[in-house]
Amino acid sequence: MTNLPDSVLSEAVTVFADVGGRARDLALAAHARWGCAIDLIDLDAKGRFPASPSSWLSHYRADLIRAGVPADRIRDVGAASDLRQIDLIANLAGFGDVFKIKYLEPVLQKLLEGGARMVMDVRAGSGAFPFLKPYGTNAPLATHTTDGITITRILFRAVPTAAPLVASPWAAIARDLAGDTGFYRENPDHSFLFIKRGDTLIVTFDNLDIAMEKREDRRPWGFSFIEKQGFSMLGVMANGWTWYRDPWVWQQFDDLRESGFFAGFKRVVFYGASMGGYAACAFVPACPGADVVAISPQSTLDKRLVPWETRYQTAWGRDYSGPYGDAAQVSKVAGRVTLLFDPYEPLDAAHVARFDGANVMKLRTPLMGHRLGSSLQQMGILSQITLGALNGTLTELEFYQTIRARKTFQRYQRELFKRALAKGRTGLARKLGRWVLTRGDNRYIRKEMLEL
Repeated sequence: MTNLPDSVLSEAVTVFADVGGRARDLALAAHARWGCAIDLIDLDAKGRFPASPSSWLSHYRADLIRAGVPADRIRDVGAASDLRQIDLIANLAGFGDVFKIKYLEPVLQKLLEGGARMVMDVRAGSGAFPFLKPYGTNAPLATHTTDGITITRILFRAVPTAAPLVASPWAAIARDLAGDTGFYRENPDHSFLFIKRGDTLIVTFDNLDIAMEKREDRRPWGFSFIEKQGFSMLGVMANGWTWYRDPWVWQQFDDLRESGFFAGFKRVVFYGASMGGYAACAFVPACPGADVVAISPQSTLDKRLVPWETRYQTAWGRDYSGPYGDAAQVSKVAGRVTLLFDPYEPLDAAHVARFDGANVMKLRTPLMGHRLGSSLQQMGILSQITLGALNGTLTELEFYQTIRARKTFQRYQRELFKRALAKGRTGLARKLGRWVLTRGDNRYIRKEMLEL
C-alpha cells in the first residue's frame, strides 16, 4: 500500500476488487489494513466473462487463504449480475495497458458507482486517459518504461455524478415490475428488465424516450399484450437511438446465454419494430433456435454493407461488427424469422432483401409505410397477427387473409388513391374514390375527388 497517498489510506475500504488477477499483493495489503472483502473479477482480454472460470482464480484464492484471508471474504465474480459497488479497484497490467481500455467499459459503470477509487496502469498511446475523463479524475503514482513505452500507474477517483445511470423514474418503475422473481440491470444508455411469468419468454426491444414520454402507462413496447398472454418478458431498453450498439448490451446477452437463462424456457421469441426489429434479429444468436418477429427491421447500419441507407445518420458511426452485428447474417441461427414490411418502402424492402436465410418468412404489407405496426394496431389486427407469430402458428395464408381488413383502412385507401394518380391512372382513381365514398368517408379522397 506504500504506493498509495495518505488521502486514500485514510478512507476505509469495505470491498476491494482485482480486475484480472494481477494485484495479489495489493489485495493482501488492503485486507490486512481494513479487513475488507475481496472480489476477484474474471474478465478475458475483450472484457467478457469467460464461459468457465479462468485458471488464475483458484491459485489466487488459495494464496489469499494461505495468507490468512477467510474464505468467506473472497468472492469470485464471473457474471455481470455478480458485479457490485466497490470502494477500491485494482486494474494492474490489464485494461489500458496490455488490453484495450474500451473493453473495460461494460463493467466500469457498476464498479465505479458512488465515487470508487481505482489503481491502474496506463500505457502511453492507449487512449485510457481520454476514455476515463468522463468518469472522474486521476493522479499519477509512478512511471516506468517497458520496451520504450511509458507506463504510468495512476490513482483514479470516480465522480459520483459522472455518467449517470438511466433516468431514475424508469429505474423505479422497472424494479417494481421485476419484483422478487425478476431482475433489472442498467447502464447509462441501456437497461434490461426481466419479468417472470410463464414458460414462454418474449424478448422485446424499445426506446426508453418513447416508453416514458409517449405512453401513458410508461411500459415497454408490447408490455400489456405480453402480460395478457401470461408470457415472461425480457425488455431491453435503449436510452436514445443507439441501435443497441453498446459492448455492455452484448455482454449482457453473452451472460444470459452462458448462465443458462434462456434454456429455462420452453419457447423464446425475439420481437421488435424498426430499430427494435434490427435488434431482435441481431441478438437472437444469444439463444440459437429461438424465433424472431420483426416489423420493418433494418439489417445493419454499416455503410459498407448498406451504402444506400440514407436514414438514421445518428447511428452510422457505431460498430456493427461481431456476433450480434449484421442481423441479416447472424439471424440464420434462429428458428423462424418472420419479417413484416411494406414492399413499397424502398429502404425497408432493401433491408429485408438482405435476409436470405431458409428460415425467413417475409410478409408483405403494401402501402402501410414504415410504421406499419401502428397501422395494423389501428386496424385492430396487430394482436391477432402478433399472437400467431409469437406462438409460431402464423401462416402466410392466415396473414394475407387477415390484412384484407386494410381495404377499409383510410391510410391504405389514401395511399392507393395517391398511387393511382401518380401513375396517371385518373379513371382508376375515380373508380376507387367512388368505391370508398359509397361505403363510408375518407376526408382526403373526398377532397381530391372534387378536383378530378
